[in-house]
Amino acid sequence: MNPGAKPTWFIGPWELSAATAVLPPSPAAGRVLLVESTGKGSALPYHRWKLVLVLSALRHFAEELRAQGFEVDHRVAPSYAEGIRAHLAERGPAEVIVQAPAEWGIAQSIGTLAVELAGRVRVEGDRRFLTSREAFAQWAEGRKLLRMEDFYRWQRRRLGFLVDGRGEPLGGQWNLDRENRQGAKALRKRGVPAAPTRCPPDAITQRVMRMVGGARATPAGGMSFAAHWGSVDGFDLPVTRAEALAALEEFLACRFADFGPYEDAMLRGEVYLYHSRLSAAMNVGLLHPREIVERAIARYEQGGVSLASCEGFVRQVIGWREYVNGIYWLTMPGYRAHNYFGFSRPLPQLFWEPDRTDLACVRDSVAMVRDTAYAHHIHRLMVLSNFATLAGVHPLRLSEWFWAGFADAMEWVELPNVVGMATFGDGGLLASKPYVSSAAYINRMSDYCGGCRYDPKQRTGPDACPFNYLYWSFLDDIRQRKHDVGQRMALVLKGLERISAAELAAMREARARFVESLAPDTTGWTFHHDQG
Repeated sequence: MNPGAKPTWFIGPWELSAATAVLPPSPAAGRVLLVESTGKGSALPYHRWKLVLVLSALRHFAEELRAQGFEVDHRVAPSYAEGIRAHLAERGPAEVIVQAPAEWGIAQSIGTLAVELAGRVRVEGDRRFLTSREAFAQWAEGRKLLRMEDFYRWQRRRLGFLVDGRGEPLGGQWNLDRENRQGAKALRKRGVPAAPTRCPPDAITQRVMRMVGGARATPAGGMSFAAHWGSVDGFDLPVTRAEALAALEEFLACRFADFGPYEDAMLRGEVYLYHSRLSAAMNVGLLHPREIVERAIARYEQGGVSLASCEGFVRQVIGWREYVNGIYWLTMPGYRAHNYFGFSRPLPQLFWEPDRTDLACVRDSVAMVRDTAYAHHIHRLMVLSNFATLAGVHPLRLSEWFWAGFADAMEWVELPNVVGMATFGDGGLLASKPYVSSAAYINRMSDYCGGCRYDPKQRTGPDACPFNYLYWSFLDDIRQRKHDVGQRMALVLKGLERISAAELAAMREARARFVESLAPDTTGWTFHHDQG
């Protein structure tokens, strides 16, 4: 270390704007370090759109900082920790200051480095959320149940969002979800909005796209992009803060008013509908949740947006998003091992190759992810995860697919969502019931069944929808094995009494044939959870 040397601020790919990064107070106060980790980039078969997003946003931010007068060390290294180590050896800063990393594995490697190089690497708290990890742990302490609804009410009161002077909810109700359940029929009548405004790739993004779209290793010891899913074609996500802010304003002006009523609806071939498509920008740090919520509430207060739409959107940002981040850090690393039902099946190959299934809803949902690294929350929960749960897929195998496939997926957000919410793998720590359904729900909320070869009303026979016999057989398993799935499932389980033993036996036989017909994952791709 050089006498009188200035510190360096490390910027990770989860804080790629001044809205979320921990930066020097001025260019004269210290330099900035940004690292492209080849280990992280090759840890999973990440979708190529996701790689373009992270690498392009990182390179854009590096250029923005240089333009502001900051000295920037932008380097490629085997891991973020090794990049910091090499920077310390070559540049000799007083210390390297790191904002708490967004994922467990990275946090462990940088934490180990901070212990090894005590006084030269300092880790600060995570500022990207409205709720610190410490505050969430304090909220959770002593609670038997860590329900999101309780957390959400605490958040509203604590932050002062959509509450009156007494801390009570505007409109008299905390949750207006019942007003936000319009299905495909109502959505068709309302009309499909224009897709979100594209962000045309500039020269920096185009260079990244050419690199990620190739199969060879990049120069200077970079990673190989051969073992990655999808294509770079059509990439149009925001990669700068300016683009992300413009996308936020476009959503609030064009789709926010109808977001609530139609947030759960699905239409064949329609990817975004009234959703914001802001989650990827949020999760790489181009937007901060406070500014998103404040602008959404300001738009509601101007009129033309229902309280139900505003509340539903705010709940996703300050409720669910903050809640799953808190659960992740409270329970890691053990959360990966949760498998309440003891499922052991590998991920079906159809999750990588959607044409391998003739279930219209599953095929279209997987194709959306393959083509855009995105599908909205009902595709994720009630089609893809529902299918995997009913088919007995191991929760961690599904979690890995979500982590690799979605542009907005970091482990902190996808692991609790998949293992906890979507598959009930944690046995009810996060969700109050398994989120599974028969074809009836998909038929009500989408237009898939009308164009599918299966009949959503048939439970047995050659035309029966697999969701039906998978669902009722799953419920029968719960009943026979006496799994505790919460009181919310009591009425549904009682419905088994109306099904004859013969029909249940026929559905079980159909399930056995169906799951055996699912070709397992043959990609050979590897998943290294803590690499990078």
